[in-house]
Amino acid sequence: MSTDQVKQLITDASDHVREQNFEKAAEIARQALEVDTRNSDAYGVLGVAFARLGRIEEATDAFQRAVQTAPYSARSYYNLAMHYYGMGEKADAISMCQEAIRCDGKHRGALELLKKLESETHVQVAPYQTSLGDARGSAYQYKKDELDEPPPF
Repeated sequence: MSTDQVKQLITDASDHVREQNFEKAAEIARQALEVDTRNSDAYGVLGVAFARLGRIEEATDAFQRAVQTAPYSARSYYNLAMHYYGMGEKADAISMCQEAIRCDGKHRGALELLKKLESETHVQVAPYQTSLGDARGSAYQYKKDELDEPPPF
């Protein structure tokens, strides 16, 4: 099977996701992966299909494999971030948003999700470039609630 045929399988699987035919999407994505086991797009579609089917562990595995096969793909990290966010694992979602932004500093979805996560967690995430090994210390700065009163001294 040629590369073009694998691409067509992924397109077909994506179409089935849009049509909410998730079982068929997963089946076709698996066919693509039988031919090209390192195709991150096929893993991404498979992850979406599994997530929509409620097969969370399998979805997590597929999204993680997409990241492993395309470690410089902002889309792969963003998909994993959205998956973690949907599971309520906000710290992991923040990490994956940072990775997506590291790959593509203008990835709109990752930037928007990171902003939403900052609001929900009351944690201000430092820019990725300065968060690792930053001389100032922590990558996270906790926002002070306006309702907090200063401690009585």
